[in-house]
Amino acid sequence: MSQAKSIETTLAQIDSDFVKALAEPVRIDILKCLIVAGPSDVNSLADKMPQDRSVISRHLLMMKNAGLLSMKKEGRHVIYSVDGESALQKSEKIVDTIKQCLKMGCC
Repeated sequence: MSQAKSIETTLAQIDSDFVKALAEPVRIDILKCLIVAGPSDVNSLADKMPQDRSVISRHLLMMKNAGLLSMKKEGRHVIYSVDGESALQKSEKIVDTIKQCLKMGCC
């Protein structure tokens, strides 16, 4: 396999949903709120942010699907919290992928 193909195959391992979830400033703000305030529901987060509740809800769902957040139901409320273990594993995978590419001489 050529060097370019090896690098391309290695880079394909990067979780694009995880990277996309971190690429939006509003989602970073949500993440910061959850880290500082702890587990919260949509209404609590919407009270602290300028976006509408529906926008926050869509961001939370994307972040959960990307492995950044976990959620649990408490009565009628859905409580979101940072899934630190998953986020760390996905971040380390990206770093490992970049290291593999460097070893192959990509940069």
